[in-house]
Amino acid sequence: MSKQFILNIVTQMEAGGAQKAATQFCERLIQRGFRSEVWFLYKKRPTYINRSYVRWICEEKPRTIREFLVLFIRLYWWLRQAKPDGLITYTHYANVIGQFVAYLAGIPHRLSTQRNPCWSYPIIARWLDLVLGTVGCYTSNIFVSQSVARSFQSYPTAYNKRSVVVTNGLVKPNVSCNKSEARRKFGLPMDRVIVVNSGRLAYQKNQQLLIEAICGTDNPNWYLVIAGDGELRPFLEQIIRDRNCTDRVKLLGELPPEQIGDLLIASDIFAFPSRFEAFGFAAVEAMMIGLPIIVTDMDVNHEIVGDSGIFLPIDDPKTWQEAIQLLASNENLRQTLGNAAAIQAQQYDLDLMVDNYIKYLFRTP
Repeated sequence: MSKQFILNIVTQMEAGGAQKAATQFCERLIQRGFRSEVWFLYKKRPTYINRSYVRWICEEKPRTIREFLVLFIRLYWWLRQAKPDGLITYTHYANVIGQFVAYLAGIPHRLSTQRNPCWSYPIIARWLDLVLGTVGCYTSNIFVSQSVARSFQSYPTAYNKRSVVVTNGLVKPNVSCNKSEARRKFGLPMDRVIVVNSGRLAYQKNQQLLIEAICGTDNPNWYLVIAGDGELRPFLEQIIRDRNCTDRVKLLGELPPEQIGDLLIASDIFAFPSRFEAFGFAAVEAMMIGLPIIVTDMDVNHEIVGDSGIFLPIDDPKTWQEAIQLLASNENLRQTLGNAAAIQAQQYDLDLMVDNYIKYLFRTP
């Protein structure tokens, strides 16, 4: 009997939570004896190009009608040739494009995953997702948190009857060195408390708040490092220069996923000021390492972080400055919150997620 082939489709190749979910899920499937691959609709950054199970359909983001037609046609023929037993899509554009083309290509089992609240989707993606999910183009649909599920509660019954909540699971980041070695590796100061953030440099991730917080502090005993890249990098770099904070803030750029653990072990506090999230992979990875967590005060963070974090307003740099300063000055408090975070993170088990994805992918309607 041939092994079942499960295909994962993600919109763009870059470092991000959806991309990490797809690649870790794929690797665990392969370990279990399945055949599995991850396809990206296009390559935004070369994050995963060296993974043997990864392919990408377009070299860059399609922008014209002709380029979108090429994407659709190429994806259709790739699916017809690959003939996967089941297909899972991650992120809203992968859902509406991948699921529709998979339906046309005759792929029998099609599971979509909703990885952000529906109101955050671009209007065309939101409308197409509603239509395709309602008419049955998705044979199953997963919300990655209760918070995400609540954002879809006004959708038609036909949409929600195929939907279920399955919380993300992930692998604890690998650590290859101790704190001092990690700080030398990333060029971080040895004599200051390191506050770390990781994520795309984008409006959603709200890193400007952290930069404003540290730039508004006189002689802080903490240092901010941000791992990630994105469209707001020039803007954030300009703020850092304008505020004369180049000696307090470091933008590392996008790190290979295998280096995230070393950056976290180099750090003392994880700050996560996102404007919206569905789960928060970066925060959970920091929790797994045992860092104290400061996050924005929104439902999904209370759901995922539980009682192990500090919750702050989304738009008040002064409040963040004070909370970070409190933690930076109190090692015992950092240790207490970090221990609580590590315990909370134990529930986000990758194998449980894999079991449920397989179950709902192949369930009978």
